[in-house]
Amino acid sequence: MLKDMLYAGIGLAAITKEKAEEAIAELIKKGEMSKEEGKDLLNTLMNKMQAESEKLKQKISEQVEHTITSMNLVRKSELDEVLQRLDELEKKLEEIQSKEA
Repeated sequence: MLKDMLYAGIGLAAITKEKAEEAIAELIKKGEMSKEEGKDLLNTLMNKMQAESEKLKQKISEQVEHTITSMNLVRKSELDEVLQRLDELEKKLEEIQSKEA
């Protein structure tokens, strides 16, 4: 679901950029804006879209983190750490058992 939301956001950004370029091109064509002003406006819009995209990513990350915490789920990194410690303990136990035999 989160991937779909992110992909939809990316798609929306692409469509928005295309529409902005079209609108700016039309203003330039009509002489209401110079090419330089059009480039500046497009850059400003793209920077704002990038900032909003980053905010969206941050919000999604926060929501995922909140969901993981509220569901009391274990992260893969935490499980990997426990498995590594278990492996080390098994090796130590084998060493102790082999010395006793």
